[in-house]
Amino acid sequence: MVESPTPPPLEESWRRFEKKLKDQQFLSNKPCATQRKNLLSLRLATVAGIIILLAGTLSLSFPVKAKALGEKIVSTVANLLSVTQMNIKTEYTNIEPNQVPPPPKDIREVNIDQERTVSLEEAKSASPFSIATPQYIPANYKLEQVKFQETGKATAVVTLKYNSYNTNYLLISEMNASDGYVQGYGYDIEDAIVQNIKIGDSNGRIIIFKNENISITWIKQGIVYELEGKIEKEEALKIVKSMH
Repeated sequence: MVESPTPPPLEESWRRFEKKLKDQQFLSNKPCATQRKNLLSLRLATVAGIIILLAGTLSLSFPVKAKALGEKIVSTVANLLSVTQMNIKTEYTNIEPNQVPPPPKDIREVNIDQERTVSLEEAKSASPFSIATPQYIPANYKLEQVKFQETGKATAVVTLKYNSYNTNYLLISEMNASDGYVQGYGYDIEDAIVQNIKIGDSNGRIIIFKNENISITWIKQGIVYELEGKIEKEEALKIVKSMH
């Protein structure tokens, strides 16, 4: 039997070269695969984070069902802007019974006249709506100033300022809400307490601040009312309930 000759040195060297080359390519490609794996993990984590963020955003933006108040539809949306910051937006829209609400309108520019100081009788004469005045006011307060401002076609704002001997004051503002009127405000939930209240047949909202200031907002027959000042809650409620 003739034994097979051993491979020539050149052929063996070539095989070793090919093996070494393949090993080097494998090692050089391995980090790329790891990077791709890390990149894929990062992308998956990012997508998961976006989904969680969207879910959180949807859960923190909660619309309240629209409530019919006479000829108005009132809708309120509360948004938690941060851990402590809350923003409230309330919209008033004219709507007929069984009518589908129209789509939101584009923002439009409205000419607003300068606010001017007038007498109460002058304000009543110029106002496109009937001005309500409180029948109850604490003994140490008196009406000091009335301001009137036209805010558009057949719309206006009337502000009554009551001063007291200890420099505290009350502001009562009244405005007829035009179609599409939007009212918004923000507050820090660590510095204020917000409560929903009933004023007669109307729904209202009261904000009590740590600095003892108070704000009450409500709407009645298409008129938006607001009382603000440094006064006890019980006294403030007596004032707003006496307004007609």
